[in-house]
Amino acid sequence: MEKNRVELTPKFTLTEDLGKLAKLLRMLGYDAAIYKSVNLFTIIRIAKKERRIFVTRSQKKVKSNQKFSRILIKSENHLEQLREMKDYIRLNEEHIFTRCIICNKLLFDISKNKIIDLIPEFIYQNHSNFKVCRKCGKIFWKGTHYQNMKAELIKMFFYK
Repeated sequence: MEKNRVELTPKFTLTEDLGKLAKLLRMLGYDAAIYKSVNLFTIIRIAKKERRIFVTRSQKKVKSNQKFSRILIKSENHLEQLREMKDYIRLNEEHIFTRCIICNKLLFDISKNKIIDLIPEFIYQNHSNFKVCRKCGKIFWKGTHYQNMKAELIKMFFYK
């Protein structure tokens, strides 16, 4: 397995209304899939097949006769939703920002020489480590935004 291909468990499937929570889980390094415009039974079937925990705000969707792992989220606020997930996830700083927040794929190291024309010159001159999503092509680096977001995630996770 490649050095930066780290999979955290558990994996989650979230309903569309939990998009912000999915993004936060991805920032923490968790596989958090959202299937848009797919019926509930298909989503549950996929979650079961891929051994994912189904996460929803709908009590109706949780009350199914099918046997599968599920979490009912009560809050409408994505920060509170993350706190509701604390029993199911753990914070590991090593995994923060290892997954694309847009398409949920793992990020990979890329040489700065390969992306010279894809990033601003200031960023190229002041940073040496870059990661890329092989699916959507988004490039990430550890700038001030990274440090601020990491601190915010830690604060969200540990403090009310």
